Amino acid sequence: MKIIKIQVYLLQKKLSSSMAISRGGFNVRSHAIVEVVTDQGITGLGEGVGDTVLIKEIIESRLANRVIGLDPMNIEKMREALIDSQVYFELKGSVICAASAIEMACWDIKGKALGVPVYQLLGGLHHATLDTYASDVYWEESSLDMARNAERILTLGFKNIKAHLGCRPPRDETQRVSALRAAVGDDAKLMIDLNAGYTRLAAAEASRLWEQFQLYWLEEPLHPAQLDAMADLRRQMAMPLACGENEFRLSGFKQLFDKQAVDVAMPDIGRAGGIQETKNISVLAEAYGITISPHNFSSGILLAATIQLMASTSNAALLEYDSSGNAVYQDLLVEPLEIKDGRVTVPHHPGLGVHLPTHILKQYAVH
Repeated sequence: MKIIKIQVYLLQKKLSSSMAISRGGFNVRSHAIVEVVTDQGITGLGEGVGDTVLIKEIIESRLANRVIGLDPMNIEKMREALIDSQVYFELKGSVICAASAIEMACWDIKGKALGVPVYQLLGGLHHATLDTYASDVYWEESSLDMARNAERILTLGFKNIKAHLGCRPPRDETQRVSALRAAVGDDAKLMIDLNAGYTRLAAAEASRLWEQFQLYWLEEPLHPAQLDAMADLRRQMAMPLACGENEFRLSGFKQLFDKQAVDVAMPDIGRAGGIQETKNISVLAEAYGITISPHNFSSGILLAATIQLMASTSNAALLEYDSSGNAVYQDLLVEPLEIKDGRVTVPHHPGLGVHLPTHILKQYAVH
């Protein structure tokens, strides 16, 4: 089997609800979806997460030519061609995001060709169901409105919720954390994502003020490059610290682990280097005693890949789920997911269990 063509589609969907975070926000959701076509008629889908226009340009102008003619079943050879074949190494950034998309699509092809779900190729089914959390509570001026949104999400079948704060100083945000805890109850896992919006001093103050609310984790409090500050903050905090969505490849996460800067690692399959790279990161995390909860905030393609990886990974916990309706999501799954008692059942379709219907391209594709 050989790759004969790579096609990149940009999908965009206008927001139907506010998505304000500490460092601003956005007006549309954008997805870079990659379709890899083989000479045997089997196609695979993948996704690069980040600057979607740049990812598309990198694939079309550089990466596609490196893998045309290669066997998509040979994942390691593919990874080498995409990432480690040039004189000057690309260790981080949009090139890795673009390579992640192609690599992900090759796993989809391999699973389809062998007639098995991708989790079977990654070690087998370890988790038949996955506990979830909804990451759809965004900053609002009114803490009551945020609490009502959290209550709405609970009625959809979720039991755990993540909220995005950090638009105001920690003391001003405390009323929002209090309102959210009251809304979701004491039994729910409540996480706060600061989206790298605080300084070291502000994050330390937040951890002290919010300790009373029994947060399950505080996510990405600082700029991802400030690893020493992150490690120092983690030593001060009583609550777990989660981060990693802006880290790349195994070497980047090893540095994060060596500095003891994280309790819950959050590699993004569409950014960190693909499915195999994220599996390697998960294995390394287990050696450090660290839980993996992959960052999973894009289209249904990334959602499907994340489920397959987590299903095969013993130290993976809590599937991030976007309940906002702002992404091109369930329409890309062969069979829609259903949340029951806060959990999803792992699908068993060959490959990733995704497709790209023509009507979805007509509705959301942009040029």
